[in-house]
Amino acid sequence: MASSISGYITQLHDFIINPELRPGLHPIPGSQPLTLSAAVLPPLVYYVALLLLAPPPPPFINSFYVKTIRNILALTAGILFFRLPLAYHVPQSIGLTYQLGLVGLYGGCRVMDVFFISPYCFHHIPRRVVYVHEPRVQTPGLDELGTRKEWSDGGVQEPYFHQENKNVANTENTAVKATQVDVSPGSNTTQTAKGRRSSLPSSLGVVARRISDSIPDAACDSYFAVQRSLHGPDPQPVLETATTESGWPRTLRDRASWALELELSMRGVGFTWTTADVRHTRKTWLPAVGNRIHSILVHVLPILLVSWLVIRSIYVRYLATAGEDGSEERDAFDERLPAAAQLLLTGALGAFLMAAFSLGHSLFAIALSPLAPGPLAFFPPLYSARIWDVAGVRRFWSWGWHRLFTRLFLVYGVWPGEWAERRLTGKGAHEPADVGKVLGGFLSSAFVHAFSVRGVLGGDWSSAAGEAKFFALNGLAVVVEGAVARAVRNSRKKRGGSERMWYDGWVGRVWWIAVVLGSGRNFTRGWVKSGLVRETAFIY
Repeated sequence: MASSISGYITQLHDFIINPELRPGLHPIPGSQPLTLSAAVLPPLVYYVALLLLAPPPPPFINSFYVKTIRNILALTAGILFFRLPLAYHVPQSIGLTYQLGLVGLYGGCRVMDVFFISPYCFHHIPRRVVYVHEPRVQTPGLDELGTRKEWSDGGVQEPYFHQENKNVANTENTAVKATQVDVSPGSNTTQTAKGRRSSLPSSLGVVARRISDSIPDAACDSYFAVQRSLHGPDPQPVLETATTESGWPRTLRDRASWALELELSMRGVGFTWTTADVRHTRKTWLPAVGNRIHSILVHVLPILLVSWLVIRSIYVRYLATAGEDGSEERDAFDERLPAAAQLLLTGALGAFLMAAFSLGHSLFAIALSPLAPGPLAFFPPLYSARIWDVAGVRRFWSWGWHRLFTRLFLVYGVWPGEWAERRLTGKGAHEPADVGKVLGGFLSSAFVHAFSVRGVLGGDWSSAAGEAKFFALNGLAVVVEGAVARAVRNSRKKRGGSERMWYDGWVGRVWWIAVVLGSGRNFTRGWVKSGLVRETAFIY
């Protein structure tokens, strides 16, 4: 037993230090294998600089000499981050080399933002935020249901509706939710007959109501039991209050904690830098470790496995022999994959990435849960809406996808885009510049992803254009979507009809799926060229 473990450790060590390139990896010419010092030095220097950035006390933090030392350290950290993907690669992995590009570019841009853009352009240094959570009633009252505007809760519909108040469901015949289940407090008995009758909107007609009433209660009980099993335990519904701390950090230990928390917080969680996807509403939930484990086992891992099997099957069937018969391996996506397989691979790759992000998010949340209620243990939802609730390209990128890079795109894309639109159109500072905002954000995302995939394509920008095209086309789609939606609403309003129709949601769903899958072929083409699909399929 001991000898086998020792042999495994030896093999792992040899694999890590092996300088030979993994098959399919084409690093930037002149780059060298990543060393431990090159990987550790940028975040370490960044952390030391952050120790000197936290606001006073002590007063000498604001002295000229301390600020000079701090800025020198910050410039050094930024240069080291930007240098990472240009001078180094990870010979054992295409994916890690790709991630090295993301880390280097994100880290360098973040350092510039923290130490120079925010303090000197906006006179803002992030302050820590204290969160207080108070229990709340899970189901809103009938008056609130009638007046609440769409997306006023941040696009997050109450996702835990299978524990409903009995009085709410039986009072109104046109309840908002069509499958609400009434559970009496302190009881496991599910009230189905009246709840089923009252949950159907009147527009369905008498026939639909008769069909609903003809369904046996036992069948409904079984359905809702399965629904609850798949859904898992309910997180605690709470109202969240965020208060900015003043006079903190006070001690060296506080300052060290402040620096570590800010360095690790991509979305600004726990700070006044919090991005919009984290704080859409005071209504939120406190998921326990059990909730996250259930989500991993019942939702994330099955999606991850099925999507991976699809990716591997398509690769083995169509792409595994690319280059062996004299064809160009980098053109295999267009030459070897039929259109249906291209769309299927694109969809499977998107589902795989969503599930992988969710898995990583949940595992970190579980690992850091003993640190609660500290900021490092606070993990707001990664996705703000269920994918089937998304009805539009803009809503997909706003609520259906993660926004871990939101701050980067805001500072280096959205703000410059708004500025450019106002300069070109003569708009005032307080007038909306939505076109520049959208295009700036998506173009910055296009550059970040193209820069990263370029690192595994031998530094060739033209081969890395696939991801750039994908994000740029989605930005244009958001602009077109907004213009068409406004025109349709105005036309309906002029005719005296309702601005919203029952089929709008379905049109929006078909639209965003068509756009993301159609333009996503560019993204997948880049991943096939770079060998990332090959590595995802575990083909070595």
